[in-house]
Amino acid sequence: MTENKVYTLVHAKETKQSGLTEFEIGTFSTLERALEEKKKRENVSGFKDYPKGFRIEVFIIDKDFCQEIIYL
Repeated sequence: MTENKVYTLVHAKETKQSGLTEFEIGTFSTLERALEEKKKRENVSGFKDYPKGFRIEVFIIDKDFCQEIIYL
């Protein structure tokens, strides 16, 4: 069985005024598509001052994540 994945592009920045702010840019069907969207925003105001704020989260569709949570 092949795992179907989606790729969510997120940008985070931390400022003294507002603390940590995260912005979900979008969810894409391929890693390549998510990287294309990142590239489009690298020089846009609000993103370019925090170039290390980008991350891509990978999610497997129809997977129960509760099995992976560790309660402390």
